[in-house]
Amino acid sequence: MKYTDLKEFKKANIFGTGIRNFLLAKYMTGKTYLYPVKLAGRLMMLANVTFSPGSRTFWHNHRGTTGGGQILICTAGEGWYQQEGKEPLSLFPGMVVYIPTDLLHWHGAKKDSWFSHIAVEIGGENVKNEFVRPVSEDEYNRLKENVPTAKAEGTTDFDRQNVFGKGMPNDMFAQYFTGNSYLNPMFKPEKGKPFVANVTFEPGCRNNWHIHKASSGGGQVLVCTAGEGWYQQEGKKAKSLKPGDTVYIPAGVKHWHGAKADSWFSHLALEIPGENSKNEWFEAVSDEDYRKL
Repeated sequence: MKYTDLKEFKKANIFGTGIRNFLLAKYMTGKTYLYPVKLAGRLMMLANVTFSPGSRTFWHNHRGTTGGGQILICTAGEGWYQQEGKEPLSLFPGMVVYIPTDLLHWHGAKKDSWFSHIAVEIGGENVKNEFVRPVSEDEYNRLKENVPTAKAEGTTDFDRQNVFGKGMPNDMFAQYFTGNSYLNPMFKPEKGKPFVANVTFEPGCRNNWHIHKASSGGGQVLVCTAGEGWYQQEGKKAKSLKPGDTVYIPAGVKHWHGAKADSWFSHLALEIPGENSKNEWFEAVSDEDYRKL
């Protein structure tokens, strides 16, 4: 959905418009805004970037001798992404784009809409951005508007809010869940590349206590997108989750997360790359402890 009215766009932009992006303004055409979302040590940083209508980045590369690159999680409005030598891709909420290192590209808003995405900066060695040149007015004006193929809206408010898609029953991990959950991978898992999937929990569903283990790196970031849920770290009070909340879970921390008793819930799960990464599963969250929340 396009937004020309800033007030209406801000209602949809649940991760925050933030302040003027003066730090990178010289590498942008038009006005952009930045709102830091979450820092996951040196491994991953998330920031919501908002583009005014017609604004965009320069053509640029993400450099790194190891690791590096970027993931775009599109959250509000409509925009563009273009890789050198390829047709532009129309962006709308629910889309996730992985940008490897050393790939020349640009991204920004459509000329008639505000646009926001979460930029996930992937850590690594000697990571930096190399800005090459602006996207010319001629290049930008030649972009052909293509109508995005919207995901099925479903019949409930939650279905419409859950723009990253419910996916299929999460049968592979069903033994580690109380209740029914669903999994929608955003792209195929690859070694050294953060895996991103939308996880949907029916009311009352939650996963068992578990730990993300790794000899180096590892861990997980939750980006909450629809409904309401819970996150609890061992020895601490449970945290109420709603759209726009993010949680960083370092490797080695025992925890669980899931839906509230009276609400469906969805979050994006971003797996942080690491060495010898695996999940260790423990006991279920008892009905008695869950009812106390």
